[in-house]
Amino acid sequence: MQDTRQQILEIMERRGEVTVQELSRELALTSVTVRHHLEILRSEGYITDPEIRRSNRPGRPRYVYSLTSTAADLFPNNYSGLAAALLDSLQEIMDPEQQRRFLEETAHRLSSGAGELPEEPEARLDSVIDYLKRLGFVSRWEKASNSENVYRLYICNCPYHYVAQSHPETCVIDEVILSDLLGTELQRIQGYARDDALCGYQVIWTVDESA
Repeated sequence: MQDTRQQILEIMERRGEVTVQELSRELALTSVTVRHHLEILRSEGYITDPEIRRSNRPGRPRYVYSLTSTAADLFPNNYSGLAAALLDSLQEIMDPEQQRRFLEETAHRLSSGAGELPEEPEARLDSVIDYLKRLGFVSRWEKASNSENVYRLYICNCPYHYVAQSHPETCVIDEVILSDLLGTELQRIQGYARDDALCGYQVIWTVDESA
């Protein structure tokens, strides 16, 4: 890989997310050159599309880039191998129902780190997306056109994608995490991590008629 692009990936690995301007300053390159390298890395599947980060301060929103799970293979680690080995061991000592309960409990522990979330649907969705990013997911939401109380949430970068190839049961983890975080009706409408697909969920907020 070209040295500059390798440097960009290493900076992202350290920081989590960066802007074009931050990379330009650190690498002493023009913004045009940085964008050229980012576009190549994005086309190769190593970084995400730019995401908007707004702040309470005046000024234009920031556009940030981060690594995808594909880029994780470029850095020395064996997290997926370790996770797969642990799940192999669980299959030997637990029946399928026990395994599911174990994965659900794992998901509950992960979701508990989000803390207090807003009640208002769209503010809550924004907070959920931010927390999912901390867990390694790349996700987004959109409002369904057919109902004011229906939303769709998509995950395009699953942190346990590679493990799910041999252990598809791990897909229950994101379902439970989302159910915990959203606290409302949730239905998978698209994809599974094991299928190398975009995972989509329909989220329905129940209107409290008594309010």
